Amino acid sequence: MVSELFPSEESLFVQVALAKPMRKEFTYAADPEWAQRIQQGSRVSVPFGRGREVGVVVGTAHECDLPASRVRRIYDVLDEQPVIGEELLELTRWLADYYVCSWGEALAAVLPAALKREGGRRKVKVVSPAPGIGPEELVSLEEKSEKQYRVLRTLLEASGPLPRTELLKRLALSPSPLQTLVRKGWVQEEEIEADLDLLEGAAAQPERARPEQLSSDQNAAVEAMGARLAERAFGAFLLHGVTGSGKTEVYLRIIEQALALGRGAIVLVPEIALTPQTVGWFRSRFGDVAVMHSRLTDAQRLIMWRRVQSGELRVVVGARSAIFAPVPDLGVIVVDEEHEPSFKQGSNPRYHARDVAVVRAQRSRAVCVLGSATPSLESFENAEQGRYQLLSLPSRVREQSMPEIAVVDMRGEKGSPLISRVLETYLREALERQEQAILFLNRRGFSPTLWCRECYTVVRCAQCDMAMTFHRRHGRIVCHSCCEELPPPSACPTCSAPGLRFLGQGSEKVEETLKALFPDARIARMDSDTMLRREDYEETLAAFGSGEIDLLVGTQMIAKGLDFPRVTVVGVISADAALHLPDLRASERTFQLLAQVSGRAGRADLPGRIVIQTHAPDHPAIQHAARHDFAAFARGELTQRRELGYPPFGRLLRVVIEDQDEALVQATAQEIAEALRQHLDPARTAILGPTEAPMALLRGRHRHHLLLKGPISNPDFSVARNLLTIITESKSRPRITIDVDPVHLL
Repeated sequence: MVSELFPSEESLFVQVALAKPMRKEFTYAADPEWAQRIQQGSRVSVPFGRGREVGVVVGTAHECDLPASRVRRIYDVLDEQPVIGEELLELTRWLADYYVCSWGEALAAVLPAALKREGGRRKVKVVSPAPGIGPEELVSLEEKSEKQYRVLRTLLEASGPLPRTELLKRLALSPSPLQTLVRKGWVQEEEIEADLDLLEGAAAQPERARPEQLSSDQNAAVEAMGARLAERAFGAFLLHGVTGSGKTEVYLRIIEQALALGRGAIVLVPEIALTPQTVGWFRSRFGDVAVMHSRLTDAQRLIMWRRVQSGELRVVVGARSAIFAPVPDLGVIVVDEEHEPSFKQGSNPRYHARDVAVVRAQRSRAVCVLGSATPSLESFENAEQGRYQLLSLPSRVREQSMPEIAVVDMRGEKGSPLISRVLETYLREALERQEQAILFLNRRGFSPTLWCRECYTVVRCAQCDMAMTFHRRHGRIVCHSCCEELPPPSACPTCSAPGLRFLGQGSEKVEETLKALFPDARIARMDSDTMLRREDYEETLAAFGSGEIDLLVGTQMIAKGLDFPRVTVVGVISADAALHLPDLRASERTFQLLAQVSGRAGRADLPGRIVIQTHAPDHPAIQHAARHDFAAFARGELTQRRELGYPPFGRLLRVVIEDQDEALVQATAQEIAEALRQHLDPARTAILGPTEAPMALLRGRHRHHLLLKGPISNPDFSVARNLLTIITESKSRPRITIDVDPVHLL
């Protein structure tokens, strides 16, 4: 025991960052034999409390101010060479300071999961139903064990084995029900080697031919970015191009230039569904590329990380976390669809990948390209003020016309149909011409509301402030927050009246309606209910690209980025689904979603037609989207934001307090608000709240929140971050979340 606790006089003292919610690093001693191996960025195994943790070395010294009795020795050095280079160490230090987390938590966001523990295997555990297990066993579980039923049902629905960790995460379950099924012999587990070709479906995507000539606008964009790249100077560019204007070709050309200079590139896309097609395009131009997104297994992510770090792969394509890829000599960062809220991380550290991309490019003297047909108002204002250089692609390639848009007022449709007469006609004509169509509704399930006609209440989840959604395929009502499932009640839980009604529609209902209208059409649905495995995305998009699917129904994963030349009709089933949410960006997101999904049609030689179905046809977001007029929408929205001091003309910091004990939540929220009011200047910073959050109950936890609002350059925000850190570290309960630059307020 003494040998672990007391370092020798020749020991090297090591500062180690651990993934703990404490904004400090921990000092350990290393025996002299470790001294040659320990470097900044290396992983070490250390004692922590009564356990053992893996941390990252962030500093070394030969002296220590702590008494020897408080310094423990490291157990092991896990790397021959640092896994985190100097560039990423500096970036994570900034990340921790700005987004109010520990350096260790920031480093944990960078490292693949396999490097956060000792060892790190190339194998992955997958689970599948045992041979002979089928519907009979599933029915027997329905009344006995709700959780085991959900596990077995999901495995039976999948078209192949599912990674164990991904299954449990999807169902929001502990390992216990799965382990019970394994013990019973109904589910089998096995370890398999991680697949090296992480996106086989990418090879099936059509190649993107290199045009002989670019348009004058594309040329101007490539030349402006190329000049900064050649100078090895930082440059931030907002590439504002209408859908189909050739933004992807601009990305490909500037990356070609970076590779020719011996530098690397990162390309961020907002949706996993976009990755196969994007990877296919980049592979066709550059050969093998690295792929990074949340659907990869731990072992697959580790393989990618190692190949990128070694310089074997110099182009990385992925979702949010790919911004931390260890690309040597990074030259270009592309953030495609930069306006997308999915670039904001929902757990600690709550970083925004778009903003991290700009900071990383600045530190790497690289070019950062933010591309969008509907830029975020923050990026648009940065371009207006000259902080970013605005590059415009105002027309589609080959002078193709923008698609014709029809706004249908559903209040005038007889019988409240799901598909309007105009949309039905367009779909029928497209099918007759052997063309394809996309139907978009950002709501999964069959019906989002179960409503009582007597007491006018909605059946809600007991653990969340959310209506239960009916899924007809399973015959269950489901909470889309905590994943709780129940059989639909025959009577109202509030007043016991019979005859509950299903109101509204989800993507499952759209699919069923289309099958009734067009029985001969080949129809597929893409949402999180049908895309159970990463291969499902690839296979569905490959089938759609090859013409094996006529009508594709989906949620937001099909709304942007996809490029299929035979899509001539796009239908937006309910354009105002998110329009009236209590969120400052509700109008902006509605406009962006409509413009993006409209851009999926008419991208080749065939003209496109869009139908926007809505109960609010006169809303500015819908009117401007129908006219493809981003500038007019931005002017109106920016005027309101400026008057209210909201982003991009001000900054926000949100604090959410949550716990099962509502009285504790209220008291803590008041305590935090009072502490902030004592230390912040009310002339600079407004403190709004505390009050109940719009979603006041989530997974059995009561939620209150407060909002800080102030000018962009406001010293109070640094004061607030430090004060909130002290408060949160002093409390084990309730849970306090600090969200810097929040993208939603629900």
